Amino acid sequence: MLRSQAQTRRRAIRSTTTNACGLYPAVGAAGMDPRGVIIGREAYSGRAYIFDPFILYDPSARVRLPSGHVLVLGKSGHGKSALEKTYVLRQLRFRDRAFCVLDAQGEDGTGEWDGIARELGITPVRLVYGGAGDGVRINPLDPRIPQEHQFKVLLSMVEILAGPPTAQTKFALAEAHRVALSTARTSPRGAVLSDVLDALTAPSAAWLGQQLVEPAELADWGRPAALALDELCNADRDLAGLFDGPTTEGIDLAARLIVFDLTRLPREGEAMPLLMAVIGPWIRFGWIRPDDTVKRTLIVEEAWHILSHRPVARLFEELVRYGRRLGLSFWAILHHLADLVLDEAPEAAAILKLTATRVVYHLDREEAETTASYLGLTDWAREALPDGANICAPGRAIWQVGSRINLVEHIRTAAEIRLTDTNRRMTETSTPSPDDEAVAAPVIRLRKRGTP
Repeated sequence: MLRSQAQTRRRAIRSTTTNACGLYPAVGAAGMDPRGVIIGREAYSGRAYIFDPFILYDPSARVRLPSGHVLVLGKSGHGKSALEKTYVLRQLRFRDRAFCVLDAQGEDGTGEWDGIARELGITPVRLVYGGAGDGVRINPLDPRIPQEHQFKVLLSMVEILAGPPTAQTKFALAEAHRVALSTARTSPRGAVLSDVLDALTAPSAAWLGQQLVEPAELADWGRPAALALDELCNADRDLAGLFDGPTTEGIDLAARLIVFDLTRLPREGEAMPLLMAVIGPWIRFGWIRPDDTVKRTLIVEEAWHILSHRPVARLFEELVRYGRRLGLSFWAILHHLADLVLDEAPEAAAILKLTATRVVYHLDREEAETTASYLGLTDWAREALPDGANICAPGRAIWQVGSRINLVEHIRTAAEIRLTDTNRRMTETSTPSPDDEAVAAPVIRLRKRGTP
């Protein structure tokens, strides 16, 4: 006997999402907001994985993030660089997006971003010793940086070169900075580091409350700072040419993509942390404009140069902490958390905690355990990270976005594969990997605002 549909209908089963995943294994991970750029696909559901930290910060987003900052970790050769570059290329299709990249990796004297810059019609900003050739100079006393932040930069530079300054050295440096700015008001070039050095080595008497500090005593107080600045201002020193003069003209801070090529600076020594100490405030006050609606992203390759030096981390922590007010997304790119001694650098730990998105590629077992514990990853993610041949093979990463954790497979177009390939030197052919999607998509050259 046939029964009607009403007679065969069964009562619905109510269940939690967690239990439903066990009852129905084919159910994939929950998606996030459909707005943004496609990163690739969620490995288990096959669904498109879409991400945009600015959209996810909006109260209307399906998954609300407390900040737009991103931490990217993983061993070399598993897709960190490809992710950053394709993300930038895809985001640049939106008119209200701008990017600044501190490119510290490369070969033959050019950074990894050089190919993308050429494709988009951009000239990277290169910093080299001595300011020779196509190198540029950045002035820590650039008038675009407010006076109080200039002094913070000076203190950080002295600390990097000579250790933490004493109270007397800080007082002498503050007086020298004030005198340098006062003298520079009559100069068309503005204040430069050599002006501060001159004021430190030939000071005038200064008042400390009701006490008059004589020039000889003030010069003695400022000697550690003077010796540090001499390393930057003396033409015979290794660090000459980077900071001892006015900022090089022609750096377009209004460009939608700015690439600072740092590959000609040594990774070891003081040059890189010094540059980071200067460039952070310089970008904040020269590049970021609080009065517009542009959403900006600062990507820092080899971010351990920031996080492992307390005076630099101190400056960047302030930049990252005010990221929401500035419309800034900060991306820190690292190989391992073990590169950092977080117990000795509370500012670095604070920066990492301010990241609401963590992307982790393949790691060795011991490093995976440390990273998973620090980031609070689930057990399945902890087990997946050491599996570099299958689950976390090149191009696949664990994405922790807020409270949601997914395994994401990055997909690149044919043009993106060509622009992001960093393995040409190690491979016999430049043929794209079969794991990558050879989808045709154009790369749009950038134009200044208002040009046809």
